[in-house]
Amino acid sequence: MGEFKRDFKMKVKILFLDIDGVLNSKLYYKYIYKPENGWSRFDPYCVVLIKRLIEEFSLRIVITSTWRNGIVDRLMRELEENDLVYHLHKDWHTPIIRPANRGIEIKLWLDDHPEATEFLIIDDNENLLEYQMNRFVKTNNYAGMAQEHYNQARNILLSEKEYLMLPNLVIEQ
Repeated sequence: MGEFKRDFKMKVKILFLDIDGVLNSKLYYKYIYKPENGWSRFDPYCVVLIKRLIEEFSLRIVITSTWRNGIVDRLMRELEENDLVYHLHKDWHTPIIRPANRGIEIKLWLDDHPEATEFLIIDDNENLLEYQMNRFVKTNNYAGMAQEHYNQARNILLSEKEYLMLPNLVIEQ
């Protein structure tokens, strides 16, 4: 007869994070951002909201933004200046596929990381797979991450029905 064992591998909660329209916005660039002052390209208000989520729910960031394609130095500098780099997952970005499809890129990343038992997606575009939509917060590129998006993300992460995860049962024969 088989013996039951619980598989208690390290579980990780992931925040799939876009940059443009989430951490920065047209509003910030138009009225506030001044590059000559050496200011961050990320809107400080948006950053605070993201950091609150990360700290409250122990999230690890995986970047989905096109910033991961060619401006990695600038991306890392911005993440570091805003104290976000320390929250990156060790495999910190989704794979790049052509033609680009954010939902498939997220699925491929999740397929390679079974330890990622919970996830949240924050993006200003809806280029996702159907099963990902109930874990998605859509921001808008004019204002970026706002209080309403923070509240929505928090509700998703607090939802026991969606996020009640038990250890996998492994049956040895």
